[in-house]
This record gives sequence, structure tokens and C-alpha cells, in this order.
Amino acid sequence: MHAFDILAEAKMRQWEKEKKDGVTKPSANRPALSVESGDSLEKQLFADIKRLIRRSRQEPPQAGRETLKEAERVQVQLSARLEKAGAYHLSRYVADRIRALREGQDE
Repeated sequence: MHAFDILAEAKMRQWEKEKKDGVTKPSANRPALSVESGDSLEKQLFADIKRLIRRSRQEPPQAGRETLKEAERVQVQLSARLEKAGAYHLSRYVADRIRALREGQDE
């Protein structure tokens, strides 16, 4: 099971427990987010980062630097989402995986 799937499962169980205990109430006002692939947004962001890093290696130097900057922006967004969700260890793990990918160690 992928780390993001584990996180999603844990969050869902926590929400169900809070709902059962009356801590959380279902809200009809929450906007529904539809993801065509069925993957979590975090998982999609991580895939985008990997794709951008790999693409940067195939581009000319200037374009490659711009692509890496885009990957950094997406990484900041992903880290913020994970840390906001309290997934500090997962955020650290993802950062380590991305660092290894940038260094060419994780293909």
C-alpha cells in the first residue's frame, strides 16, 4: 500500500470515529473534489514532482532549471498539505524521496 493510501485510510477512520462519537458532524456545505484518476491530491502532486524532475533532465539547461523551479513550487504545496494534515513523518519521507530523485538515486 502506498504511503498516501495509508494516510488517507487513517484519516477516514479518524473521521468515522469522530462522527460516531459526535465530535464531527457531516456537512452538506463541504465542496466535493472530484479526481478523475481516483488518486488523492497528495499522490497526484508527488507524481507531478517526479515527472517534472525527470523531464528537467531531458531539457536544455535553461528550460531544465525552470522545470526544477516548478517542481519545487509543487513540492512546497505538497509539504504544506501533508504538514497541515499532521503527517510530519510522511512529509519528511516524501522530501527524502524527492531529494534522492533529484540526485539521480531514485529512478
